[in-house]
Amino acid sequence: MGFFAEFNTWLNTVLTGYIGDHTARIAAALEPAIITLGVVYVMIWGYLQLTGQIEEPFLSGVKRIITLAVILGCALHLWLYNALLVNTFFNAPSELAARVIGAFDPVAIVDQVLFEGGDAANRLLQKGGILHGNFAYYLAGIGVYLIVGLTAIYTIFLLSLSRIALSVLLALGPLFIALLLFDTTKRFFEAWVAQLANYAFIAILTVLVASLMLRVVTVAAQQAVSQGGTIEIATAARVCMAAGLTFLVMRQVMPMAAGLASGLALSSFGVVSAALAWGFGGAVRGTGRFARGLTDSETGRFDPLTRKAGYYTRRAVMSVVGRRWRDNQIREVR
Repeated sequence: MGFFAEFNTWLNTVLTGYIGDHTARIAAALEPAIITLGVVYVMIWGYLQLTGQIEEPFLSGVKRIITLAVILGCALHLWLYNALLVNTFFNAPSELAARVIGAFDPVAIVDQVLFEGGDAANRLLQKGGILHGNFAYYLAGIGVYLIVGLTAIYTIFLLSLSRIALSVLLALGPLFIALLLFDTTKRFFEAWVAQLANYAFIAILTVLVASLMLRVVTVAAQQAVSQGGTIEIATAARVCMAAGLTFLVMRQVMPMAAGLASGLALSSFGVVSAALAWGFGGAVRGTGRFARGLTDSETGRFDPLTRKAGYYTRRAVMSVVGRRWRDNQIREVR
């Protein structure tokens, strides 16, 4: 097992314990507040029923009782929390990606690239020399070390980032589940799920992109190692270009995940529709005020800018037309 594989195993063990311990602590700390929210929920339901604002009291009552029981059970007693949420967002992304690429541990790919890139760099350093060799081989070997190492570290950073962020978000789960009681606070739960999906997509996309692009680096490094003592600087440049390209592609993983999880395609919470409606309404109002300004004989300081624009546009047009009409008049010569 390589260095990154051991680090990933250790980190997963620590984060799994963190999720279990802190989720239970947060649920216990929030228990009085969540019970108070449940009481307020029942009071509002009773008030609506007394005032006759509920059309089907029996069906509405059954629905509200089930909703209250499920939310309190999940937020306080953590019903199916580990089996459903933790496994879905924390364990499933890496397992799915590993099944797709056909590897037991996706991090092993990073270790393989690091080892083979290190072998290629060592061969270059062995051919280098200050007095009796070519100093350029030293530079090429150091460049291979740096670029391959940077690519491997950034890949592990993305995987670790997704794990750590998912651990913190899952530990706060009882708080957001309790916010499902009221319609005005449901958006916080939706935002929480969107963030969970965002970091889950980061884990999936990182493994898939790494398996594709690091394969390019692996092939280039294997070809460099296979040359043995005849390795050339051009081969090192090929390895550096492959690793650099992989690093640049990995930089696009986070924007891709953000677009999938919380972008316009998944959920915009009505922002796009509201923006279009606001823009269309503003255009209609502005056109109407501009048309009124075209018919005004004078304007005041409190008129809207669009109405003033219509007034001054009419004055400018009339001034130009009047000037041309005067220039075209036939004047009598005395």
